[in-house]
Parts: sequence; C-alpha cells; structure tokens
Amino acid sequence: MYLDDEDDFAMLAENLFTDLDLEDRGKISKDEIENALDNIGILSGIPPMSEFPQLSNILNKYGAAGKEELGQAQFAQLLQPVLQEVADSLAKAPIVVDVEHIGVANGSKLRKVVENESVLDEFGQKIMHEKYESNSDASKIRCYLEKHGSDFGLPPSEVDEIVVLFDEIFSEIESQKDGLMVLLKEILEEVAEKLEANPVLYDLPPLQLVVGLPDPTR
Repeated sequence: MYLDDEDDFAMLAENLFTDLDLEDRGKISKDEIENALDNIGILSGIPPMSEFPQLSNILNKYGAAGKEELGQAQFAQLLQPVLQEVADSLAKAPIVVDVEHIGVANGSKLRKVVENESVLDEFGQKIMHEKYESNSDASKIRCYLEKHGSDFGLPPSEVDEIVVLFDEIFSEIESQKDGLMVLLKEILEEVAEKLEANPVLYDLPPLQLVVGLPDPTR
C-alpha cells in the first residue's frame, strides 16, 4: 500500500494532491482525504467506505474531515497515518469485496488465431465436427463463434455490439466454393478489422478480492 517505500509514498501523495487540487491553488481541504482514498482504489488495497465502515472512524481519528485547507506537505503528513491505520486494520480483519471489471474486445486475439495456421486449422476442425441445424458453412461458423467466442477474445454473443457486428458481417457473406476454412479465415479477419477500428467494452463477472491479506512474498 505504498507505505514500505518513502519514494513511492511521496510520489503517490504528490499525484493524489495534484489530481484533487482542481483549481491549481496549492491547497485542498481536509475532507479531500476520503476522495484520495477512493482514487487509490480497491486494487491498491483501499476498499470503499460502503465495504469498510471503519474507514469513517479512522478519518475522524486523524481529523481528516472538514474544510480546513492543507498544502501538499501537510496533505502527505495526514495521509500517511490514515493509510497505515487502514492497512493495520485490514491486516487484522481482511474483507472480501466484489470488484466490477470490464473486458475489451479489440481483435488482437483474433489476429493471433488468423496468423497461426495450426491454431486456425484446429478451430476449423472443431467447427466441422460439431452438429448444427444448418448445413451452411457461414451458419456453422457463426454458431461456433457465438458459442465459443471467448476462445477468440470475443464478448458474450448477447452483447448488443456483437449481435450487430455479426448481423452486418454474415448478411454480406456470399456462398463460398472454396470451403469452410477459407471462409473462416475471411470472417475472422473482418471481425478483427472491425474490432480494431471500434473496440467493444463489456462487463465481466465480478472478481472477489480479499483485501488485507499480507503479501506472501514478503
């Protein structure tokens, strides 16, 4: 939590102060400490107050509330003991927090599949050996991509942007005489190209993060 290294903490405090000093006055109020902790965030070991109500008591204990203004050095001096007590409290009683996170489909994994003939051939074989309602190669490929999209770095098939993208691409496909493998490569290349131009953001299942456990490498 940046407390073991003085230089790391100094840089953290400076960056937080700069972010919070929106008017560039060199002063912020004491109650900005709570916003500073929000900015540090759960992935750096600071849970939100809704998950860690003791944070309010810690802020009050060190007088980190009110409109009294602090310079950068005073801010750092106040932030340090607050962070230390948060770390100590969580070390005694770790908490589990659900963390929302976002996936990005930008076509990079698709490109790797297309550029690796053995991997592409493996997917082609899998598509050919699955059972489908339609005998159309295009329909088989679409069904497989919708069912196993994560293997290609794609979002779930119900994501609106993917539905629209597939509708657009597959509606333009004409009958192919060259076989499923050629069609598969063409489709993956086009999907990758469109995702590179317009990446799709999508919700991933929440992560359960245990906050406060000591680092086993130390």
